[in-house]
Amino acid sequence: MTLTLDEVRRIRFPMARRPGDGYRAAEVDDFVDRVDATFAAMTDESERLKAQLEALKSSDDRSQYDEPDSELAEEIERLKAQLEEARAAQRSRGDEARTVKRYESELTQLRNENARLNSQLSDARRELATARSATEAPATSQLVGDGKVERIEVTTSAQASPAVARMIELSTASAERVVSEAQDEANRKIAVAERKVHELTVDAQTRAERIESAARVNSEKLESDAKANADQVNIDAANRRDDLFRQLESERDVLLARVDRLREFESNYRQAFVSQLRTQADRMDQAAFEPSETPHLLEPDHRVERGASATPRLDALIGRGQRDGSNN
Repeated sequence: MTLTLDEVRRIRFPMARRPGDGYRAAEVDDFVDRVDATFAAMTDESERLKAQLEALKSSDDRSQYDEPDSELAEEIERLKAQLEEARAAQRSRGDEARTVKRYESELTQLRNENARLNSQLSDARRELATARSATEAPATSQLVGDGKVERIEVTTSAQASPAVARMIELSTASAERVVSEAQDEANRKIAVAERKVHELTVDAQTRAERIESAARVNSEKLESDAKANADQVNIDAANRRDDLFRQLESERDVLLARVDRLREFESNYRQAFVSQLRTQADRMDQAAFEPSETPHLLEPDHRVERGASATPRLDALIGRGQRDGSNN
């Protein structure tokens, strides 16, 4: 039902059957209806574009386009991978902390063992004091000293005092040697444990500082990259919005120009149509429909008075014929 500008330019109305009578009314009415429908469609299209333009302007302060960006998706995946690496490093630090706690537990056990050996040394010294008080009792004993077994037999009271003294001396030497060996072993184990704990602590601190530094650098880099990507996305969105606005405004101007040309064409066409109709009406008013030649009977000399017949003889013949027919 609508028309294009080319169709309007190519329109040709068929002429009426008689030359000079103008165009056919049905064709002209159909063309006017089509022009009217075209104007209505273009007006609706212009209103729709205006509504879209206003909607875009009102959404200027909202969030930008939600279209997924492949580069942004790849950046997110890379950030996820780095996050997993940071979590793995955190778990590694947790394993090192558990190792340090285990060595600290072993160090505590060694210290408890040392305390137990000291308690045994105290008991041995108390037993030595008890043995020294029993100098008058006869005794037969086996003592272990320097890895050798020494047997002391006491048969008389005169031999009791040197025997007790020798037994006490051997007991004291053996106890001190055992205590010394235990103390050395405990100190050695404590030193080894403390050295391991120190090495693990230093290594853990070094690795923690290195991981923390790398994480901080990665975090700063990721933050910088994310900000740069966000700025670029905002710039791209603004450019797309500006391009869309310019395109819509250009289309609006083109449509408005077309509407103005169609309105001008409609006005000119209506004026031409009205002028043509007036010209035809004037021709109808001024036209002479009588022939230029007047019949002989219509001349003034042959006119009859009112009530008289211009053909009396013919009327007489007709009347006589009617009377004869009635008599028969």
